[in-house]
Amino acid sequence: MRIDTHRFGTLELNADQLFLFPQGLVGMESLHQWALIPDPDNDSVAWLQSAARGDRAMAVVSPRAFFPDYRVHIGRRDLAGLHLSSGSEVYIMTTVAGHVGKLTTNLRAPLLINLDRRLGCQVITNDDRPLRQPLPTLVRSTAEPLPVSQVRAA
Repeated sequence: MRIDTHRFGTLELNADQLFLFPQGLVGMESLHQWALIPDPDNDSVAWLQSAARGDRAMAVVSPRAFFPDYRVHIGRRDLAGLHLSSGSEVYIMTTVAGHVGKLTTNLRAPLLINLDRRLGCQVITNDDRPLRQPLPTLVRSTAEPLPVSQVRAA
C-alpha cells in the first residue's frame, strides 16, 4: 500500500503494518486504518498516520515515559473491541498537542492497541485526568507494553 503523506512523503506499507481502529478516533471516526511511524528526531515520540488521508497524522507518546504512575481506568465494555486474551499485550499512547516548549498530552482519552491483533481504540477514562497535561522535558526510558492484567477495567 502506498500512502502519500504531508509529513513523511510517500510511504510503502504492507497491510500487516497497519492498525485497525474500528470506531476511528475522536474527531476522525471515519478513518480506521493507521500506521505507527517512529519520529526520526525524537525517540519519545511516534506518529499515528492515517492510511486513507495523507494529511492526517498525530503525534503520540507513551504516557508512562513521562508519568510512571499513569494507569488507565476504563469499563470492561471499552476493552471488548480489542479482543484481548490473557496473553495479550496492550500498548497505551496519548496524543500530543502544542508546540516545542509548551507541549501537552491528553491523559483522559488514551489510545489502546492490542499488539497481537493490531486492533486499537480510543477510550474516555472513568477518572478526572486532564485533557491537556503539560509534558515534562525529561523522559524516563520508553515504557513497554502492558500485559492485560495491568490494564484495570472498572
